[in-house]
Amino acid sequence: MNNVIFITGASSDIGEALIKSLTEECVIIAHYNSNNKRLLQLQKETKNKIFPIQADFSYNESIIKMLDTIESEIGVPNKIIHLAAPKFENLRFKDVNWNNFQNEINVSLGSITLILNRFLPKMALQKRGRVVTILSSVVLGVPPKALTQYTTVKYALLGLMRALASEYADKKITVNCISPSMVETQFLSHINERIVELAAEAHPLKRNATVLDVIPSIMMLMSDDAAYINGVNIPITGGSNF
Repeated sequence: MNNVIFITGASSDIGEALIKSLTEECVIIAHYNSNNKRLLQLQKETKNKIFPIQADFSYNESIIKMLDTIESEIGVPNKIIHLAAPKFENLRFKDVNWNNFQNEINVSLGSITLILNRFLPKMALQKRGRVVTILSSVVLGVPPKALTQYTTVKYALLGLMRALASEYADKKITVNCISPSMVETQFLSHINERIVELAAEAHPLKRNATVLDVIPSIMMLMSDDAAYINGVNIPITGGSNF
């Protein structure tokens, strides 16, 4: 199989919807942290082969073990979709400690750095590849308050993606991002419901984004039609400024 898609955070709402949308023939490497029930169910529902694989992105050793398994048992992916992130949490800077930053850095930034460091050189030898990372609308303007560690790491991810887009452009590898505004998923389970409601009320469309608002842009950036799109960050905000 020459179409191997690696999805981090595949057990998330967006990950599940993305797997269901992959109608092309492919092998799907589906990373999860602690719960693979949804992935096991998807194995029964989809025609493509799904390989659930566990790793705790808080620990480099766990990531490296996962990468060794992928390379030895499945092969080098040609498409990598990075969805993994810690649960969204509002914390004012005065209440943030370095452990909060470190966890966000490890799970969101450190993991994809290790993954791409392993696989991008091998994808370059094949002269093909797609990398898509989910960021956030916090990098599009003035970010909301009480999201210091989240915002900082999303900007770091944007910098990494743009640097890699430049470095690997001549290898026919594209590296792009999308930045949705608030998406109503289980990712918001640590957020006060009223905050989510207020965000919807303030939005021009009077609603927050859904998973189905996000999937089409990911699918497009993964496709052959996106061969001339590289180093971009697509806002998925429904006309909102945040």
